[in-house]
Amino acid sequence: MRPTISSPPRRAGRRVLAASATFGLALSLTACTIGETGDDDTPAGTTTAVAEAPRDQPTSAPGAPDAGVDQLVLNADDAPELGLSPVSSEDIAGGVGALEDIAAGIRVDPERCADFSQDAFLAQAEPGAMAIQAGQSGNSAYAVSVTTVTDSLPAREQLIADCPTMTVTIPLEGTEVTTRAENSLLELQAPEGVEHFAAISQTNTMDMMGQEMLTGNVLITGVVRGIGVSVTVANGAGPVSDVERDTAVDAFGKQVEKIRDA
Repeated sequence: MRPTISSPPRRAGRRVLAASATFGLALSLTACTIGETGDDDTPAGTTTAVAEAPRDQPTSAPGAPDAGVDQLVLNADDAPELGLSPVSSEDIAGGVGALEDIAAGIRVDPERCADFSQDAFLAQAEPGAMAIQAGQSGNSAYAVSVTTVTDSLPAREQLIADCPTMTVTIPLEGTEVTTRAENSLLELQAPEGVEHFAAISQTNTMDMMGQEMLTGNVLITGVVRGIGVSVTVANGAGPVSDVERDTAVDAFGKQVEKIRDA
């Protein structure tokens, strides 16, 4: 019988989900924890808590919409098929905190593939900087995020091109999780008005407490009107299917259109 790995608590799951959206690149741990989408009694609402920011706080980039990120992010009304609900400011902050802890102890081989800006993802936890909605559709977990912090996005495509294969070791609750990640760029066309577009597929072989897991995720990112957009789909049971990928692509298009029309 195939060994079973228990899922983390729902609250921890949402914090890791927030971390993956904040980081913008699900390295390994995300793939097995992103599926926890929060408390069962959390409604699929149309608003998102944004790190204790005022709800009417506008974005500030030149050409950016007047609306705040909480009003710009895709929600359950925009994409009912994803089962989206807001990720709270507490979970966003917890996700960023988790990334700080991970960044302190993470080991990446080759080392150059660990070259990411910690300041960039910490900045995304500032009031009004990020909004995230997360949901579950079948066996797939989805996260949609928008942010005013876009510094790391232009280098995303080159980072993946330079790191087609990497091994990531992350400390976790007194032990270590090691993942071999196979990264590739998907040949997708950017929607109209999107800059710094990248579509990334990742397959992870994870050694967790002596048990091997195969997981997959697809991440689609870009910048529209000065707002960074990230859509992630994760499958904790294997590579992301074509249907799951196409659903993420469709969600990205809807998110871009919502910002473009705001």
